[in-house]
Amino acid sequence: MGRWFGTPLLIISTIVGGAVVVVLLFGGPSTAEKRTIDELLQVLENSGGERSAGILLPQEKLLWQSALELSERLTKKDVELTAEELDTVARRLATMVEVDLANLDRITAFDDDLSVQRELRSSRFDFLLRALARTECDEAIDPLIKVVAAGREPYVAVAMQQLGNLHELPGASRAVEAIVAVLEKTDRAETLLTGCTVLSVLADRDDPRVIDTLSTVRLANEGEVEWAAALAQARLGSNAGKSTLLDLMDRSHLESGEKYEVRDESGGIRRYPMPPNRVEALLIAAMDAAANLPDSDLWGMIDRLKSDPSPAIRGRATELLKRRAESVTSGENS
Repeated sequence: MGRWFGTPLLIISTIVGGAVVVVLLFGGPSTAEKRTIDELLQVLENSGGERSAGILLPQEKLLWQSALELSERLTKKDVELTAEELDTVARRLATMVEVDLANLDRITAFDDDLSVQRELRSSRFDFLLRALARTECDEAIDPLIKVVAAGREPYVAVAMQQLGNLHELPGASRAVEAIVAVLEKTDRAETLLTGCTVLSVLADRDDPRVIDTLSTVRLANEGEVEWAAALAQARLGSNAGKSTLLDLMDRSHLESGEKYEVRDESGGIRRYPMPPNRVEALLIAAMDAAANLPDSDLWGMIDRLKSDPSPAIRGRATELLKRRAESVTSGENS
């Protein structure tokens, strides 16, 4: 499950692009004095998303830095927090996320300063979502679903990605309905990519509404979005995206033309030949997804990849075919 989810998420690495830009522009959090997690939470809680007398409270940059530091510190939560303390942190973060979601537009600034404050506020909320998910507590699920249901971009994609990271929590599957609703109405590529991938680990196998939604997304788009939808369908046991999967397991198809897209700062799309590492990642992701289906054509393509120039591709194809043969033998013996 981790392999299926991890590889496709390479497709949506642009989701964190905004955060990276802010880091480059404004620098990282202060390291002069290491604050405790409780102190970081207090700084963020004291802002409360509110404003006093029309003046920004306290400084957006300080709040952004605190949220960034908190999200990073929670990657090592087991070192700093007990299980009981972690539950408390999760509840406090859940409250902050809900308060901030309701106050995202309440910014008192003008002209150039307004765009800077909006960028900092956006990144702060992004880091709060990541911090909440990194607690890996049940309290994280409902606030993240509310962010998805609110439909606010770009936070929808961030929240969906975090829900995907929490797919092992029993309550994470409650996000499926909200994610499907988003995919039915958005045309934002990053959101579609993330939603398709996350559904593949949260939805029940062969869920008809999910499969139909993924088909709609696949047929209405091309490139990375189409591929993500087809991969998700295969992981959920549907061969509705078979034609796309066959293309994704064809090296010559992936290497032909200019299938690699890069979006520049102005929003324009530039196309280039697919980089070798991206071709290899797609071949492996497609084989892993196709291995969920009994389709002979798909397995024929996996068999062809035993002769691929890449040792990694040859090895993966051989491994999958061996596993399938063992499964067939086991079934006959039983």
